[in-house]
Amino acid sequence: MRVDDSVDAIAALQQHAAWRLLRADDAPLVIAFLSRVFVTGGAHGLPAGELADRLGDLLADLDGTPRAQVDARGYLDGWAGPDGGWLRAWYPPGSDEPVMDATPAAELAIAWVAGLAPRPFVDTAARLDSVVDLLRSLASGDGEPTLQRDRYLHLARTARGLLADLRAVEAAFRDRDRELRDRIAGGDGSLALDVAAGRRGIADGDQGRSFFACYDRLLSPRLQEELTDLLTRVHALPALRTCADPQLRRVQHDLVIAAEHTRMVLRGLTEGLRSGLDDRVWRENRRVLELLGGIEQCARRLSAGLTPLDGFAVELDDLAPTVVLPVERPLYAPPRRAAVDSARPDAGDEDFAATALFGQVQVDPVPLTAHVRRALLQRPRVELATVLEQHPLQHGLAELMAYLSLRDDAFDVVFPLPADDDVPDDRDDDDTVSWTDPDGLPRSATLPRVVYARRDTGPRAGSTHPAGRRARLIPVEDPR
Repeated sequence: MRVDDSVDAIAALQQHAAWRLLRADDAPLVIAFLSRVFVTGGAHGLPAGELADRLGDLLADLDGTPRAQVDARGYLDGWAGPDGGWLRAWYPPGSDEPVMDATPAAELAIAWVAGLAPRPFVDTAARLDSVVDLLRSLASGDGEPTLQRDRYLHLARTARGLLADLRAVEAAFRDRDRELRDRIAGGDGSLALDVAAGRRGIADGDQGRSFFACYDRLLSPRLQEELTDLLTRVHALPALRTCADPQLRRVQHDLVIAAEHTRMVLRGLTEGLRSGLDDRVWRENRRVLELLGGIEQCARRLSAGLTPLDGFAVELDDLAPTVVLPVERPLYAPPRRAAVDSARPDAGDEDFAATALFGQVQVDPVPLTAHVRRALLQRPRVELATVLEQHPLQHGLAELMAYLSLRDDAFDVVFPLPADDDVPDDRDDDDTVSWTDPDGLPRSATLPRVVYARRDTGPRAGSTHPAGRRARLIPVEDPR
């Protein structure tokens, strides 16, 4: 139903309880309390004593705010009185305590205040689909006259809501346009990046995509023809002659105009950004030309001898930039192994250099395992001597013992079977490994031939490896 927009009719509505609630001095308190208890809380018909206790708790939380010094029950009696009309009080049968509940007028005021809160998302495309679906349902002529009138009133509210949504989107675009113009006037250095990102944020967000989908559908000639036909058929229904809304007859034109206004505001964002950037570039170019003109004028005066050169000097910190790279610092080098004397040391001073006591060599087994794995990529078995030929020892005997103690899931360390005293063994199963110690002296070690064998999926058998895993003990043959 359309609201009478005459001045006298609107002035008469000032006596409505919802209007009086919005104009009341304690409107924030009344709306907040009634909404918390009856709308959000879902209560219906609470005893006056319980309702007074809840109001007393709220007043205690708001202590210090200016208001009349009355108790909570006095507030409730005033809200339920003839000057209020926001609470309805009645006595249940057999009870001497009144029960109170919110009136429809109070719920209207609460709903209106709740509608003032900004909505994070306005889905104009879905609202347009709802309007079209309602028109199609009404145009079919199905249902009783009462049901048709209810659907028509719902259609009118939905259409007015869609127009309000388009105005809300337009207001959001205008706020962004105002922000753009403030940045241009203030000469913000990050104007291009920030404003362009803000425009993309509107266009690529959920609300922007919904608006552009709604705008494209409204400009569709097919939809315009369908809306015109549906509105004509709907307003021809006999049940709607008494409640027809004149605004709804031209709703398709109002929607197109509102969407076009919103589109123009968004287009103004781009034009304002372009003009602002052009003005900024023009000012910067003008400033550069002024500086160059000043330099040329000063040079001409100096060359003509019109300006003395006394005191004219230019100071330079250096003739070339000084570059310091952190990677130029030398890498860490382990200390040389110190000789240990087993003789009884003589008592000395307490302050002495003890760094030699802590100079130890630690071998990382991870790169050693990588060497073995890389060698096993080409063949199923490889000797330790072959690995050491490709990767010589760097830490001497400690690194050699680390090779013998490797543990990995990809290969096994295969040791030769112990020799049988009754069976002569003519094979040469010993390998000699050589290296150079930190003092520069050659060192060598002779050890039985050790083979690394690539693992298969079958079970393993053999003796326990010194590092704690099972290793196969099989005769060593020439892997080559």
